[in-house]
Amino acid sequence: MPEKRRLSLSFSLAQREQRDAWERLSAVAPGQRMEAVCRMINGYMEQQELLEAVRRTIREELTGVSFTKTTTQPEQAGAVDEDVLGFLRALQEGDDTI
Repeated sequence: MPEKRRLSLSFSLAQREQRDAWERLSAVAPGQRMEAVCRMINGYMEQQELLEAVRRTIREELTGVSFTKTTTQPEQAGAVDEDVLGFLRALQEGDDTI
């Protein structure tokens, strides 16, 4: 079995993803493109493996953890404490017990 494997690629410049890949690849100097393609593929695969490991770890750590959604009503502008309202009512009514 030969030690080399051959792969032929055609890029459709009408498709953004393929056009971007072609532009990146064509920016690499001839003679260095095979190494660049290998680094890109291996780097991408390592990144995906790391991402999956992080996701798996987070899932494991969150097993059994429950979250409760709490909703709080935002204070309306001009909201006044009940003590202040009681004081103001007493003043309006002329209550001398304050």
